[in-house]
Amino acid sequence: MTTARTLTASIARTLAVGGRTMADALLDLALPSTCAACDLPAGPLCAPCERELRDGLFDRPRRSMPEPVPIHLPPVTSGGPYAGVLRQLVSAYKDDGRRDLRPVLAELLAQSMAVAGSGRPVVVVPMPSSRAAVRRRGDDPVGGLVAAAAAQIAGAPRVLSVLRPRRRLADQSTLGHRERAANLAGAYAVRNGGAAELQGLAVVLVDDVVTTGATLAEAARVVRAKGGLVVGAATLAATQRRASGRRP
Repeated sequence: MTTARTLTASIARTLAVGGRTMADALLDLALPSTCAACDLPAGPLCAPCERELRDGLFDRPRRSMPEPVPIHLPPVTSGGPYAGVLRQLVSAYKDDGRRDLRPVLAELLAQSMAVAGSGRPVVVVPMPSSRAAVRRRGDDPVGGLVAAAAAQIAGAPRVLSVLRPRRRLADQSTLGHRERAANLAGAYAVRNGGAAELQGLAVVLVDDVVTTGATLAEAARVVRAKGGLVVGAATLAATQRRASGRRP
């Protein structure tokens, strides 16, 4: 399994500049048809793991605000806790090259996005991946997921990929909320021409997981500064954290 995933990632990186259609086809061939959660030969998600996934979600996408709430953070809607099968799928999709999970995750993310938009006309702004992550993975998994999710929502909200990273960030996996906020301060900018596209539009920010909220808060600050009206944010999952800001 590990060897196949390594080969798949290598193929994706090699073909990233040549077009995603051929890369996606080769990914399908290189990946075994196994469940991304338990490795049983029934992919991309076997029936028992799909039931476990559904059982672990919130009964409907709901408000998932971290504690403490960062300044600038808009209301965040998530589909479930970042745990169990959902956590496994997010990790497999982003880091193990399991792009065959995109339809499963896009369905869940679309539900969160629709609730975050509250039925009003909005544009969707995905959180950008770092250049290093794009090189390592061969594509932008979050951007691709957001586009697939938007296509499932009534009216198909426009996806504006206007955010770009301004600098490299420290690894955030062990940082608390204060350290994350400091690490992210000034980390994003709106690309050239993006401000004109955002002017006066209602915006929903989208990411895969909300933890401390620092990433989405900084993105909201930047988008508002350029004239966008950030009305909410949507994620697949929300990390459950202690009030201290450290992971359980």
